[in-house]
Amino acid sequence: MFNFDFQKLIYNLLPSFLRSEKMQSWLNALVFPVKTLHAKFLAYRDDVLFSLSHNGQVLSLEDMLNRLFNPDDLHPRIYISDGPRKAKTYFYNESENKSTRLHNLGESYPPVYLFNQQESTGFDFTVWVHNSISFDYNRMFSLIAKHKAAGFQFQIKTY
Repeated sequence: MFNFDFQKLIYNLLPSFLRSEKMQSWLNALVFPVKTLHAKFLAYRDDVLFSLSHNGQVLSLEDMLNRLFNPDDLHPRIYISDGPRKAKTYFYNESENKSTRLHNLGESYPPVYLFNQQESTGFDFTVWVHNSISFDYNRMFSLIAKHKAAGFQFQIKTY
């Protein structure tokens, strides 16, 4: 659907009495910018289709990263593991009979520290990249951030 043979198109649309070498060369020179735009469009289309074929699932992210940053190797050297995450602190009323409540300073309870929403409470997953792979950290970070589920935090480490 998107494949055009511009040479054949010029030849077929040109009347037979005007099909000289000079005329075809001139029309090819006029069509060259359109050919360039068409090639850029096809490359962009391939990139978008590749991006749309991957989502935030672990296997899909690993496949995408290994295809982009480790294309020649038969063994995948980029993988994703779950990360340690700090438990969130929830406060309850006294009537709810839960363990976490606010206490005065003089009471003998261990201190409870609160985190702001902007503060990191750990990472949901870690992307491990083998030392032998040279990669652009910012590009990998942006690709993962684009495809991951919203609200998940991650880190990139080498092994």
